[in-house]
Formats: sequence, structure tokens, C-alpha cells
Amino acid sequence: MDTSALQDLLSRLVGQLVHGCGNVACRECMCDTGRRNVSPHKPIRKYTPRSARAIALALAGGALPRKHLCLHYSPAASDTDPDQDDSEALEGPQDPSSFEQLLCDTPSIRDLCNPKAKLSLRPTKLEYWKQSLNPLLQPIAIEDDVPSSLVSNKRAADIVYNALKACLDIVPEGTLAQYSYADAWIRDGGAYPTGNLTTPTDEIWLGVLDSFERGQDLLSRVCEAVAIRVDLEERLQILRSRLNGAAVKVVRPTLVQMMVKKFGLDLSATVQAVVWLKKTLMLHWNGKPSVPQASTATGALILLKLIKQLAWHDLPNEVSAWFSLPAIANNLAVVDVANSWIANSPKDKSDRERSFDSTRALRMTQEQNSPHPPSDADAVFEQQLLSSDYLFNAAQRALYFRMVNHLKMRKAHSKAEKAAALRRHLPAHSPEYEPDDQVKHEEEHYLLLNVSRTDVLQDAYDQLWQRRSGELFRPLRVRLGEVDELEVGHDLGGVQIEFFNLICKEAFAEHKGLFATNEITGLSYFRVGSLQPLHMFELLGLLLALAVYNGITLPFSLPNAFYKLLLGDRDLSLDDLADHWPEEAKSLRYIMGTPGAEEDFEFSFPIEANGVRIFAYEPLACCIESDELNTIRVAKAVPTTYPSTEIDVESLQWPGFHFICPDGSEIPSVTAADKERYSSSYVSWLAIDSVAPQLRAFQRGFHRVVDKHSLSIFLTPTNLKAFMEGSTHLDIDELRKSTHYDGYDPMSKYIATFWRVVKSWPEEKQKQLLKFVTAAERVPLGGPGQLTFVVQRAQPISAEYLPTSSTCFGALQLPQYPNARVLEEKLSLAIEYGLEGFGTG
Repeated sequence: MDTSALQDLLSRLVGQLVHGCGNVACRECMCDTGRRNVSPHKPIRKYTPRSARAIALALAGGALPRKHLCLHYSPAASDTDPDQDDSEALEGPQDPSSFEQLLCDTPSIRDLCNPKAKLSLRPTKLEYWKQSLNPLLQPIAIEDDVPSSLVSNKRAADIVYNALKACLDIVPEGTLAQYSYADAWIRDGGAYPTGNLTTPTDEIWLGVLDSFERGQDLLSRVCEAVAIRVDLEERLQILRSRLNGAAVKVVRPTLVQMMVKKFGLDLSATVQAVVWLKKTLMLHWNGKPSVPQASTATGALILLKLIKQLAWHDLPNEVSAWFSLPAIANNLAVVDVANSWIANSPKDKSDRERSFDSTRALRMTQEQNSPHPPSDADAVFEQQLLSSDYLFNAAQRALYFRMVNHLKMRKAHSKAEKAAALRRHLPAHSPEYEPDDQVKHEEEHYLLLNVSRTDVLQDAYDQLWQRRSGELFRPLRVRLGEVDELEVGHDLGGVQIEFFNLICKEAFAEHKGLFATNEITGLSYFRVGSLQPLHMFELLGLLLALAVYNGITLPFSLPNAFYKLLLGDRDLSLDDLADHWPEEAKSLRYIMGTPGAEEDFEFSFPIEANGVRIFAYEPLACCIESDELNTIRVAKAVPTTYPSTEIDVESLQWPGFHFICPDGSEIPSVTAADKERYSSSYVSWLAIDSVAPQLRAFQRGFHRVVDKHSLSIFLTPTNLKAFMEGSTHLDIDELRKSTHYDGYDPMSKYIATFWRVVKSWPEEKQKQLLKFVTAAERVPLGGPGQLTFVVQRAQPISAEYLPTSSTCFGALQLPQYPNARVLEEKLSLAIEYGLEGFGTG
């Protein structure tokens, strides 16, 4: 049914419902006259025009929309009767809580039910920009260079931006609360907003949604044009690199750069754009963890990212709330997201670049506009939704990361099982041909570590040294105890936490010389000038990666720069120094913000360790991935104890460093023109260059277990830090919600008394209880529910016994005491005795 036919049908239905046909022979139940003829002696409700529009819409959407048309009704007759005028006075009061009434009062529905209205569902302005986008949606033939028919990026940016503005111009002005209410319909993907939202008393929010429908076709085309152009630029870049024999470099697409220059939306338009683009994303999303790279959904993601980068400081309240879209995560299976991320490994990307040629480029461009999907051999490359930082929160990313690791564990476990099964089917052999330990390791289902409490770090090092990579990907199991008593604490989960607690306690101790802790900030970082061999840092990186891989939260605090570097981002700024090097960051900000402040500084960079204070020239480019020694060009070196003593710089033996003395050239002073370079070099010196060998060794060990691609699920240093370090805050109410019970009724008075006692304690003591039961010193990302905490009825039942715990199972064996005072006394005593070990193992 076309628009004019629909308008005719609805207007006739509304007319007969409100005015009737006036024929005494009418018996149509959907005609005012027919209703009165059928029941002449009963009171009949008079439909308001609003009610009639609602009924007409329902009838038109049914299987037989013309079934209830009155044969006697004539629209012309009703138009001549002034009493039948469809005026506002006949509408009656509106119920703002009724969605149907609000919908039927929108201009679009009113016009659709009015035979005199001239329908213009796509206004002329929208139609104009829709046509203007056509050149950006056409297939482009790529040969050896940019085609002459290609619209320039400047012109493309003009078209896209103006088309976007045309869309936003039809959205009615409203308050942020009204936009937020409209956003709630889209954000949660439901039929009605969730949460404690108060329905606005007017229908502006509904008008916003109505305008979205009227302009949706144009905005969808805008998003599609952006995605196609960005994808085209990427393919042109790859092609040029192949032709020039140069490596492919990832740069921001030129179209986006042009749009950055043009972007100038006010606050209201920015909010409208964010809400509408989220709706467009949901409308065109394929329901999978990834979307085709040149699709409308990808274009919506690109524009949302652009707005988030440029306008985040203008948006009120939490910026993340405006960009959140929980419906995406709610409709994705965790295992599907993990499998998709694994499949999208860097190896696949490099394969794409190696196989890319001009013929392939042309075929890909044509496929974008083809109504027929490409074959498996010509699969369209896709963008992972996880690569958008606003679609998933940190807890969801942690869940996907754990699933990625679980799938790798399952694969490694299965490989070991197959190896063991294969050997079982081999013919029997004599004892002297028994396979050696390495062969047996290949058949182990788990990565087993037997370590003593007295020398946990050395034992772990000894057993991990030269382990094959395949073994490291198996699930970890730890046996922890005293020397010659390693059967104590067989690992079923909790022992791993205790093991890594001991590892961190020893590795971060000052006397070990691996890390230094800032007494003011409480953060630790690689010790400058550490004399420990580099393999110690490599094995420590491997150990901590095993903790991350097995989902263990670690009890240390490292600066933001550490996590940024671990993610492979070396573009450090002053903001990255603020948490661990606050004084240096403050001084550099002063230099950058105060004219003339740089005059007292020169391009020398200090390093003080092992009784020597060195002033180095500006560092040369340092490659973290290289195994070469880090060369320090020394301008001056003095001892910290006897300043007059000469230092033979080139004889210094610091692991990973090579000190040289250049020809004695002067250290250049910092000028106004190069103080930005000085600031950048100083930031790099503190976080990278002064500890480059240690950082390089640590990352080499860490990435043996957790590769950069898996780690990039977290996207930001903040997310990664939250996962690795957890939280030092414990919400006791959340712990209670996630607690399981064995032998106790969770609704019993005794359990209520237990939690009342625990809740009365200070937080530090509550965390001691958590450690006593689970061995965890931190709360994992996602809350206490990520830990196993069981309150178990102790056997035998006696008030004389202290509570005990089994950290292997996360269980608290709690006797039933006669009153709250005894309960608190016994539990406090048990926690005090058990702080440095297991309750029962």
C-alpha cells in the first residue's frame, strides 16, 4: 500500500468513527452511525479524533485493513458539515502517560489521517542532500592511483557535514531531560525506557523520535557514505604502500580529518546527533560481534567516535552515559565475541595487506554496492565492535578477555589430552625407553607449579625457566607449602591467589631491587639502574602474565604509564606522569605554561643510581622491541658520596645499558621554540628511556602468555589497570548478595546476625575477612561476585571452636554461636590468627 492509499484509508476510518455516515441502514460497528443504529437505546461513547486515529491505525495494520470501511460514508459530505470539523476542542484532555495518545498527536500521524494534508515525509531539503550523497555511494574503480572521478575529501566532508546538519535541523528543540528520555528507548533496546526515569509532561521527546523516523533514510545514507569513504581511503593507502614498496602505516582517514575542521555542533545538536546515531547503529546492526567495514553501522560508529573525541567536554553529566548502548552487549553471547576477536588477529590483517592488489581493490569496491553478498573467497573485512571504547564497560571487557583466555586454555588442554591418548595407543615399551620429563610435560593437562612459601619467587623462576609456550597456555595449578611439604594447599582456585600474593610481596620488596615505590603516591615502577639480571624481569613479566591469563587480581599499584606501554602505546603525555611523578609533571607544566621559564633548563636528563648521578644528553630513539643495549650518552657523571671523585663512565656495568662519553660537546639550552620537544623527551626519559632494558625484558616475558591483541580488548590503560589491580574498596552489601551457603538458611536470624556483625566492622577488617576466606587482597573488576565466598556450617557443631577457612574453596566454616558477642569475638580471633596463611588449607 503506497502513502496516498494509506492516507485515504486512515482518513476514511477516522471520519466514519468520529462523524458517522448518517444512513439509518448502516450496521458497521466501526462507524459512529452504525454503532448507534445497532444499539439505539444504549448510551454510546463518542470517539474523539485522537481515539479514532488510534483505532484507525490498529485497523490499518491488521490482516484485512479495508474490512470495516463503511459503504455509506462519504468524506465529501463530512467536509461540508461545520459541526464535524476535526478541531482541537474535540480532542479532549491528553493522558501524557499513554504512548498511544502521544503517538497519535504527532504531526506525522495527524497528517497521515487528514485527507487535506499534503504529505511530505521526506522534505525537499532532506531529498536534496540525499541526492547529493549519491556520488559518495557509487563504486570507484581503483587502478594505479586516485581515480579522477573521485570526489575530493574536502567536498566529501562538506556534503557529509551539511547532510548531517540537515537531519538535525528537523529535530525539535528540547531539554536534555527530554533527549535523555528519548535516548532511553534506544539505549536499552526495549519497548519502554528502563530505570527510574520520570516521564516528561510534554511530548517533545516523542517528537524527537518522530523526527528521527522522518529523517532516518538520509542519516543512514550519511553513515554509509562515511564508512565507504573511510574504507576506500584505507584500501588506497594499502595499494600505494604496495606500489611504493613501503610499509603500511595506520593514519587517521583524511575524510575524518576534514570533518574535524568543520565540526561545530552546539550542545543541543551534539546530543541529538549522539542519540540518533545510536539509533542508526541499532537499526543497521547485524547482531554479530563485528560489522562489515563499509557498512552503515560502521559509519555510525565512526561518527560517534568523532563526536566523542571533539565534544566530550561539552556534554553534561557522565559522557559515557550518553554514548552507552547496553543493548549491544545484552544481545551478544560472550563466547561469540571472544571467538570473533581471536579470529580478527593481526595475522589476518597482514594476510589482507599481502594479498591486496588493484584487482582486489576494484572487486571490493564493487561488492559494497552489490545486492548479492560476496562469496566466502571474497569475504568482506569487518570491524570489531569491541574496538569502540564506548559500547562496552570495563567489566564487560574483562568478561570477554577471560573468555578469550578460557578458549585458549581449552585448546591447550585438548592438545595435551590428544598427546596422552596417542601415547597410550602406542605399543608397550621397556622401562629404559620411558619418555623423558619433557615428553611427559607435553601430556600434562595443567601447568603445575610446586613452590615453597619460604622461597616462592626462586622456586617459580626455576620451574618456569625454558618452559615451552604450549605449556604456559594450560590452566594453572599451584601446590604451595613449606619445604618438603608441598602437598599442603592443593590448588582448586584459591591457592593461586595466595601464590601470586606472595610473588608480588617478594618481587616488589625494596631489597629485591626490581621495583621502587614512591612513598608519596604509593605507586611502584621499575627501579632505575637496577643491578638485577634482565632475565629476572622477563620471568616476572611471565609470572604476572600467568596471573592475568588465569584471571587473578594482583595486589600491587603501578602507574598509568606502565599500562599504556603494556598496551603498546608509547605516545606518553604529561597527564601520564601525574600519578607517579607528580613533582616532575608539575615542573614541566610550569615550563610549558610560563614564558621564559625554560631559560634555566638545558637538554640534560638525570639518572641517579648505584652511587652515581649521571646527566645524559637527549636520548636517541629507543626501540623497546630490540634486544640491543640501551646507549646512554653521558654529558657529566659525579658520585653521590664523594663529588670530587672521577667516574669512569664507560666501565659502569648496569644490565642492559651501555654508557659512552661523546666528544664533550656542550649541552644545548632549552628555548621557547623547542620546550615542547624538551617536555616530550623528559616524559619519555622518566617512563621509558631510563628503564628501557627492564621494561623491554618485562614485556617480552609478559607477551609470551598474553599477546598484545588479546590485551587490546581493554583499549585503555584505565580498563587494563582496573582488571589487573582490581579495587581496594569492598562493598560488603555486594559481597553478601553473591555469598553462597552450605548448611545454613540465608534467611535465618543467625546469618542476619553474622552480616550485621561484619557490617559493623571498619572496611579494613572486612577486607581481612575476605582475605581470610578467599586469600584475595583486592576485589576483582566486576565486584565481589567474581570471587567464591561460601558460609558453611562447621562440623562438629561446637561453640568452643574458632571459625576456619578453606581458601581453596573460598569457604568459611562457621560454627553456630549462642549470640552476636561470641560470634564477633571468635570470628575476630580467627581472622587475626589466619592473616598470614590458610585457615585449613
